[in-house]
Amino acid sequence: MIKEYLFLADKALDKKAFKESLEGPSIPFDIEYVSERKGVITSDSSFYAYLDALLLPIHDDLDVNLTILACHKDGPLEEKCLNEALSFFPNMARFLSDLLMKELSFGNYTSLPLLSEEFKDVPHDVLLTAGTYLRTGLDASQAAEQLFIHRNTFNYRLNRFIDITGLDIRDYHNALLLELFFQLGSLKLGNI
Repeated sequence: MIKEYLFLADKALDKKAFKESLEGPSIPFDIEYVSERKGVITSDSSFYAYLDALLLPIHDDLDVNLTILACHKDGPLEEKCLNEALSFFPNMARFLSDLLMKELSFGNYTSLPLLSEEFKDVPHDVLLTAGTYLRTGLDASQAAEQLFIHRNTFNYRLNRFIDITGLDIRDYHNALLLELFFQLGSLKLGNI
């Protein structure tokens, strides 16, 4: 599964040295820069563990603090979290759900409206299907049974959820992000 790894450095990166430091395993990747300090690495999900292990040596070699945020897309929520990730997790790679949980642990609920926005265009039946899938421990057969729908209908709705949101909840970290939405995303800031 393809992932986006947003990165942010505390100062301008030497692009050539940064790219060379990422080369090593036979995992293909692409880098696109948004600025001298920021960009996106596109690769598969196996690249994450490699990135996380590599950030301290990159810090030492390039004399730069760097953070990487593994996400399903690059949007307003992800951009906000990336900017905070550099202070919370310098020289580490983390998932979007990790950063949201860190914010929440400090009583910071400012990302909740952006999290809710991620799911606003998902039809009710599709969101219900995704939620049931989570509640059944990612068991598609049991979820279809609980929803009283055919397994093919369930698969269609789950794939529709993934297409609409870009969030493949068959992955633990993505499922956790959706669970955070169900538990906290609909809260109004005045109720917190």
